[in-house]
Amino acid sequence: MRIGVATVYMPGVRGGAEFLVEGLCTAFARAGHRVQRILAPFDYAPASHRSASGLWSGLDLSRYDGAGIDRLVCLKYPTWLARHPDTVVWLLHQHRPAFDLFATPYGFADDEAGRALAGAIRNVDAEALRRIGRIRTLSARVSERLLASTGIVARPLLHPPADAERFEAGPYEPFILAPSRLEGLKRQDLLIDAVAASRICVPVAIVGDGGMRAELERKVAALGLQDRVRFLGSVSRETLLALYARCAGVYFAPVDEDYGYVTLEAMLAARPVVTCRDSGGPLAFVVDGETGFVVEPDARSVAAALESLLERPGLAGALGRAGRSRYDELRLSWDHVVDVLLASDPEAVP
Repeated sequence: MRIGVATVYMPGVRGGAEFLVEGLCTAFARAGHRVQRILAPFDYAPASHRSASGLWSGLDLSRYDGAGIDRLVCLKYPTWLARHPDTVVWLLHQHRPAFDLFATPYGFADDEAGRALAGAIRNVDAEALRRIGRIRTLSARVSERLLASTGIVARPLLHPPADAERFEAGPYEPFILAPSRLEGLKRQDLLIDAVAASRICVPVAIVGDGGMRAELERKVAALGLQDRVRFLGSVSRETLLALYARCAGVYFAPVDEDYGYVTLEAMLAARPVVTCRDSGGPLAFVVDGETGFVVEPDARSVAAALESLLERPGLAGALGRAGRSRYDELRLSWDHVVDVLLASDPEAVP
């Protein structure tokens, strides 16, 4: 089968969505299919949205570059505005600034212009998704948001993180790993506050880069935590795997995350995860007191969880092993993703 995979990207940003596209295209090719990536840059600035939606809504992808596409798989808004007679949506998330992040620091402003833009996006989004009909989502949390915003019911289709077979569990060392892009929604600032509030020394390795790095570094300096909190920046995959294998636990407490590769990566390395009650996607995997800790999003609650992992290595080990067992029970595989997305009725496949 000839498959078109349609998505958008932000130039210079490489994160979970980019790993997903690579994994999906590799899985399609491994199954013997021809894959064409259909990509366009996307700017989150409000002024660019009308041109972006116009670009995709004007595309007829029943033929592309002179060769037919048998099935179009759309991943992100506004790709499902494009036209093709055989389209399936694997919905990574809707355009969150117009939906659940509207009127927050991370979404469109609650003013006349912001409301008009959000309303327009919601309308074309719902119309296109209803027209297509065949929808699976990235996670249970994304399914919940979709139902709340459009009334559309869609089942989650889970997949493994990149390099799942390369994760190993090594000896536990007394530090907390926090890998993620440095941005407000990922809440590294809460982790820093927790280190400051802790009654013991909590060494932390923050991995990743992003627009919040300078601000977070200033915060660490202002609190006098330079000896506890290290910023490692972007690291190689090999270095990240080694950090997972050695840490005492993983902090991943974003605001209403879609899925959260960090959670699954920690489970693969048999490491417990500290997350928060409002963190969204991770809550589908982290069981409080069994595979990690689910706490209130305040510094003292996070600090108490980190203290437990560092002061009780036996507990950290037990939670981590339980997390690995839970991951194995999920039986996540790209082969299953391919089977679902290429089925005649993707919604009916378990």
